[in-house]
Amino acid sequence: MKPKPVLEDPAGVQRKLQRWLNDSVFTTVTCTVSDLRIPEDTGMSNITALFDVSVAGKPVQPMVGRLQAQGDKLAFPVYDLPMQYSAMQALAQIDGLRVPELLAQEPTGVVLGTPFYIMRRTDGLIPPDIPPYHMDGWIAESTPPERAALWRSGIEMMATLHRQLPAREPLKSFLATQTIPGDLTGQIAYWNDYRQWGLDDRHAEISLRAATWLAERQPPTPDLRLCWGDARMANVIFRPDKSGVAALLDWEMLAVGDPVQDLAWWIYLDELFSHGLGIERLAGFPGRDESAQIWARAAALPCNHLHYYLVFAGWRMALILARMSLASGDGSMVEGGFAWDYLAKVLDEA
Repeated sequence: MKPKPVLEDPAGVQRKLQRWLNDSVFTTVTCTVSDLRIPEDTGMSNITALFDVSVAGKPVQPMVGRLQAQGDKLAFPVYDLPMQYSAMQALAQIDGLRVPELLAQEPTGVVLGTPFYIMRRTDGLIPPDIPPYHMDGWIAESTPPERAALWRSGIEMMATLHRQLPAREPLKSFLATQTIPGDLTGQIAYWNDYRQWGLDDRHAEISLRAATWLAERQPPTPDLRLCWGDARMANVIFRPDKSGVAALLDWEMLAVGDPVQDLAWWIYLDELFSHGLGIERLAGFPGRDESAQIWARAAALPCNHLHYYLVFAGWRMALILARMSLASGDGSMVEGGFAWDYLAKVLDEA
């Protein structure tokens, strides 16, 4: 169902990358780029390229390139790779917060015809999206205590971001140079515009019901924090021995808001791709209340209005899946489907 951006002429891209790295990064030695490939699970919003860099006398360096995709079948109307690079530069300065190690960026598109950046590959384990990790893969093969520890470590790492005040460095300088969705009113407006852009203004009945519910019940504005946006298990690289978090991934959905929305997104997507699909959650994963307690202790913040932000998460995720469905030519999730059904169930919990 998911359309994927295509990388034309991988061999040509490999040659251009090698030339650019030698001109811009490895200026005192000569590097060779080899084995460039595109993972099967690359997303709709960008192209992920894996490749190796070799310099004489040194071990091979595995790299990850993120290339901005082009076309009319993408998940978001605007995809700002330079913003993500700047965000990770700032986040890397936060004590205890782990993000991939950046190498370099090319923001103009001159070299490859599209902006890109390069990171050193982080060794570790990533929970699978397809099939969902509750169905198969290394998470399903782990023990309940291991799953509980992984869940906790992911939430605690996320909370490391939420403890940071946006008015202080390193976030202050980053936010001063970027335009990202801010406060809840602005975010709701963004997602209403997203529906019109992404779905040709088509909608499921529950979509309008949820949008109205969210607009009418906005909670009081808390101390705003920088929110990860796409906070979920599948965007975490866990250490190979499962002892904790090696890095948090994917910062394209950054927003300023109540950080409880990140916790809600984390919980909701786990539920959606288990309960929402009629799959039993794997033993060991904490439920909503325990997860909220873990986060509140780690973030040193109150976990208020969790149900509101679960609905907000469900509405946004259903819109994204509907867009992906429409862009793929299928369209079956635009006006119905499991994502809207599960949102209706959570909304009715109020």
